[in-house]
Amino acid sequence: MAPAATAAAAPADVVNFAYDPLSPQDLAYDTDEYPVSGAFDGPIPPWLNDASNVPADWSWSKVWDEFHDKRMADVTAEVGDTKTPGYVQEKVPGQQYAGPTTADLIQQWYTQGMWDPSVFPQDQVDTLTQNWIADDAEFARQRLGGANPNVIRAATAADFDIAAWIGAASNAAQLDTLRSTLTAAQDGDGLYVCDYTDVLGDAVTNQFVVKGRFLAAPICFFTVDSGALVPAAIQIVGTDPTSYIFTPGDAEDPDGDAWLLAKLWAASADQQWWFSGSHLFNTHTIDMVFGIAVLNQIQTSGIDKTHPMVRLAKPFLSQVFDINNLVIGTGKDAGSGIYQKDGFVDAVLPTGRIGLYQVISDLWAHYTFDDNAFPTQMSSRGLVSGAIADVQFPYRDDGQVWWDAIQAFVKDVVAATYATDADVAGDVGLSAWMTAAQDAFNHDGTTRFSWVPSIAVLEGVLSNLLYLCSVQHTGVNDTMLDGWAFTPNGPFSMQAAPPTAAGDVQQETVLASLPNPQDALALKNAIVSQITFVMQGTAGVVPPDTLAFDEADDGQAAMLEAYDYEAGSAQAAAVSDFWRAIWIGHNSVNTTISANQKERIESWTDATTPVPNSVAYRYLSAALQPFTSPAYLNAPVMNQIQI
Repeated sequence: MAPAATAAAAPADVVNFAYDPLSPQDLAYDTDEYPVSGAFDGPIPPWLNDASNVPADWSWSKVWDEFHDKRMADVTAEVGDTKTPGYVQEKVPGQQYAGPTTADLIQQWYTQGMWDPSVFPQDQVDTLTQNWIADDAEFARQRLGGANPNVIRAATAADFDIAAWIGAASNAAQLDTLRSTLTAAQDGDGLYVCDYTDVLGDAVTNQFVVKGRFLAAPICFFTVDSGALVPAAIQIVGTDPTSYIFTPGDAEDPDGDAWLLAKLWAASADQQWWFSGSHLFNTHTIDMVFGIAVLNQIQTSGIDKTHPMVRLAKPFLSQVFDINNLVIGTGKDAGSGIYQKDGFVDAVLPTGRIGLYQVISDLWAHYTFDDNAFPTQMSSRGLVSGAIADVQFPYRDDGQVWWDAIQAFVKDVVAATYATDADVAGDVGLSAWMTAAQDAFNHDGTTRFSWVPSIAVLEGVLSNLLYLCSVQHTGVNDTMLDGWAFTPNGPFSMQAAPPTAAGDVQQETVLASLPNPQDALALKNAIVSQITFVMQGTAGVVPPDTLAFDEADDGQAAMLEAYDYEAGSAQAAAVSDFWRAIWIGHNSVNTTISANQKERIESWTDATTPVPNSVAYRYLSAALQPFTSPAYLNAPVMNQIQI
């Protein structure tokens, strides 16, 4: 591997890349924390050198701060601060629970006394807590319409040898029916998998799990039945091929407690992947690499801030720096981030910071920008053909509508700026920006992003970038409260080791694996921390943003102002066309996604429970949603990654 690059020489007061943002104190670990000791030395993405170098017009705005403060007031009202007990701490320990099933008890644990009605409307609570992964159908739906739609993929014969996988398991002799079921599904292009070993496996095998905490990297298989995804098998300890494979209807599991526990473990793994991977790595971090590159070039006169491509991208790149500085603090805020020693990750997640660094390092080592474009992901993961093509997949289906609109917008702006590939190649400022990003992505000798000056490449880069900074981030951010505020849908922390066999699991085993609201320490450190985090990440309202202006005439004017092209220019005309593509006509983004939502909602026939968030999936709506019934969202498709 090539040696790490150093940041290009530049004045100390400009934005630049920090290739070693973590201190020796962050990277060091010993047997007081982990079963092993050492200093983490895996590759991680470059970071921002110092947030104080970011100019005001690229930072959180005053109006955003006001909205954010409002949400923090809700958080304080709900969970309290270190001095005054909040609603959760005050009410939950006195509650009494009465089954009859384990799932019933768990639902009562996380419902009774948990929700402040002044913060959470009752119908929001009902939707949140009455549809959860105790139901197999909801467990499956959350892989498609939950906070982490980035894991599931087709399990082809080239990737998975089902007979070998089952044959190695400790309970292989009891799995003949499963072998037949999965093989038949695979032969019919209808087998799907969430394989958490891809991202969590090294953290588990390297023992980067905080002492007294627990982490697993499950492998979960799904089939398709009558147009719905169905979970078929879960190997909780996917890093051990000999470990037990849990299935619904196991003869050793007459009450279904072992199967419920297996789903809880899979849901927790999904959350771990989401936390540092799908969310903070794949949107926040990639956004910031391009943002640092262009802002550095603006500050050092490599590109003008009025450049047409800068005007196109700035609404999507600005304001990410503030929130990322809270993840890893550098410069004057060095050591203050949630990823750093004694921060949130150390306090709450099973990986602590070292296991999280391993997760990020594995993601970074295998990352390529082009391969993560939305249509490429859907295709390469086998999610646009086969049996799943006819399954409701809200992120895929609504996301495609936005991709088409954003790609058309980018192409129009590029066409308005460049006539030929030679024009792109001759743009010194554009190449300075893209080359700076390329150097940062590839600084350790691994090729993750390649800039080739041409119209087609520029269109691809900006379509991918604008989408991940808006729609993709919305899909993994705005969903977190509606899923993971109800802890069992994705526990931030499991409280006991994974079971080794179905027969070892009783009701007490399941309950002991989750943080108990009756236990003051578990309530504070696990449950309240989880609720606080997902509330902070979903502010009630945000300022009007580039993709969320309404269909009124002033909405178009505001959108034109956001991109700031000269009046009457071809680029300004492209902005107006984009606004019309979102709002006007029967093929508009707004009309199409509203119809998708209506169809999904009308497909829900269970009158006893509210329509699940994983079905309604309002997150990619064009219109702003109020923080009231029925949506409880921040902006639908944010133009900046502010949170």
